[in-house]
Amino acid sequence: MDRDNANATRLRVNRIALIQQIDTQELIPKLIRAHIISPDHDVQYINQGTSRIDRARRLIDCLLKKHPDHANRPANWFLLFRSILLENQSVYNDLVTALDNTIIRAPNLTHSKSYLFTNRSNVSQVNEHQDGINQDSIQKTQQQQNNEPKKNLTTINNYQHHIKNIEFDRYVMNKVVIEGSFQKVIDNLTYHSQIPEHLFDQLSHSTNAYDHEQLYTEQKVFDNMCRIELLINLIKQEKSLSNQNIFDTEIIDLLLDDTLHQHHFYKYFFSLSSIYGIHYDQKFVYALKDSLNTQNNILNIVEKGFLLNQFLYNYGRYELCQQIIESIVQSLTKLVKQHNQKSIIWTYLFRGCCALVQTHNQSFQIQQAWARIEAANEIADTLKTTGIEIPNNEYAWFYSVISQTAYEDANFDACIQYSYKGLKLVDKNNHSLIIDLLCSLTHGLTSKWIMNKAQATALMTVQYAAKYCGRNSPKYIHALQQLVQYSNEFIQDQSSVELAQYTLDRARIVYGYESLTVAHCHRALSKSLINLASIANSRRKIQDPLFDDNFNYYPNITTKDLSSSEYLYHAHEAFRIAQDWFGVEDRIRLFPFKMSLAHALQAHISINLSDKNNTYFEDAMELLNDCLSIAQDIFGSMSFKVAQVHRLQSATYLSKKMYNEAERELNICLQIYKLCLPPNSFHYLVTNASLGLLYKQQQNYEQALISFQNIAESLGKFFFIIIQL
Repeated sequence: MDRDNANATRLRVNRIALIQQIDTQELIPKLIRAHIISPDHDVQYINQGTSRIDRARRLIDCLLKKHPDHANRPANWFLLFRSILLENQSVYNDLVTALDNTIIRAPNLTHSKSYLFTNRSNVSQVNEHQDGINQDSIQKTQQQQNNEPKKNLTTINNYQHHIKNIEFDRYVMNKVVIEGSFQKVIDNLTYHSQIPEHLFDQLSHSTNAYDHEQLYTEQKVFDNMCRIELLINLIKQEKSLSNQNIFDTEIIDLLLDDTLHQHHFYKYFFSLSSIYGIHYDQKFVYALKDSLNTQNNILNIVEKGFLLNQFLYNYGRYELCQQIIESIVQSLTKLVKQHNQKSIIWTYLFRGCCALVQTHNQSFQIQQAWARIEAANEIADTLKTTGIEIPNNEYAWFYSVISQTAYEDANFDACIQYSYKGLKLVDKNNHSLIIDLLCSLTHGLTSKWIMNKAQATALMTVQYAAKYCGRNSPKYIHALQQLVQYSNEFIQDQSSVELAQYTLDRARIVYGYESLTVAHCHRALSKSLINLASIANSRRKIQDPLFDDNFNYYPNITTKDLSSSEYLYHAHEAFRIAQDWFGVEDRIRLFPFKMSLAHALQAHISINLSDKNNTYFEDAMELLNDCLSIAQDIFGSMSFKVAQVHRLQSATYLSKKMYNEAERELNICLQIYKLCLPPNSFHYLVTNASLGLLYKQQQNYEQALISFQNIAESLGKFFFIIIQL
């Protein structure tokens, strides 16, 4: 019995319960969107029903009968129908349970011969035997009768042999042979995550070709996600599969190898994890560890482990990534101790160090990251002495992660230097790594305030990502984020807000759920809105067309039109999403989100001046004090990150006209910048200028003049600053 017939039988068995419980008015729109029923023929037929029960009966008839209008019905329509019912669990949960518990069994092969094992050449003979039309055709000699059981047994044994390895076909993979000679059809899917209908609708109604391409991919990914869910449940429930490892299956190989579309799976993993407590990411890690401990082909498993690490890293599960790489390094170290000195083992150890640097960067573990970088350099030097060279692509990735470490450590010169090194070595067809290196370069150039190069690099990165990865790729979003950062730093006008809003909207479509990338896009939009609300005129504009959507998010906007609720909303959204990801207790990873929220609160106080009860001020200072404690613990008390906190604290005090406190914080910030940045650094110069303006507000013109003269000397320019009294 094939899959469609088994599902149809399920509906027939539970027909009475379905007719009594389902509400056609609720289900019809959803079934139309899922292309399960036709909007013309089926809907007209259902609405001709004279009562609720009659309309429900007609709906079940439409599901069971095939019609030319059903040509576009998905192959997994039953699973979609089941998911639609589960959207209203309070009403249909028992009904779905009944459908799941209806197990369809094929006839016992020892008593009847299934069509599955019947050759097409003798179909007519079988029909004659079943219908009793030609009795002579079934008369056999005694010898033929004696040989028949042997033939049946041989057929059964051959069939069992073919599926002994449990090959999971695209739609028939839910058929499995269990120790007897009958076939058990399993289609009791417990997949609860709901299809993001709003995303599918948005993609289907889009006028962009790349959105339609994503819709097609999304449908394939959902089908594969169902296969993964079913496969895990089969391994869990069936004794005959107790020795089967999830990593030995083709579907997982396809998932890990298809790096272009992996991000489409994340929304389902996140939904299952956050709503239902089903953690497939953890199951994958446990399966990998088990394979490393029990199987002999360690190097093949290690290669898969690195693919899984990259999958989970892009998903944002950094703690699991660290577990994976540490397990891999332990297994490789055992091989080395066994005097296995293959070059590939040392290359894998080098790659493991790079992967650990990545995870350390995400946790702001800068000292550990530099230690791993040193270990990787030692491995590379050791291999050189034996005449073995690390491949250029491996080195390019190494330089990419070093540039990220340097950026987090506020060593912007090193960030730029290592980005250039990586770009010289990377393979021209490795588009993903090229974009990462260009983004790191943009980071460094922007932080160094090298404006022209930063703008050119940011624009080139966006154009490159759009051409080689597509506008519905995470790499395109990553490139846009760097351009938004540049725009927020140097442009700060309406175009910055539109660019940040566009980036947020694309991120929502590409990921389809509240990912960490979406949270960072909220942060960037909040900053864009703050900048727009705090200045009257733009200083500079980007001339290049950045996106092709003819849509103006903030038409004819003025600073008066902007309410603080907008940038506060986006800052709060970013913080909420980050808390959902990391947990409310993970102070370290929440650090940048707390800073953004504190900045939004400070801007609200500065622009609105309506904080009579000091509520916003107290909230901002509480966040900043926590950020200061975190930054001092992680980076050191005289670090760049600590200076940034002091500078934002000064701005917060200044918003309440607390000049002495604001001056104190700016002076602390300047002292730290003197130690960790060159004297001509723009961060140092801008902070010195802020201090001069603060003195001017206090009418301390002598001190203000000294501050501006220091700026002129640092720039090496001779000009006079005239302050009108």
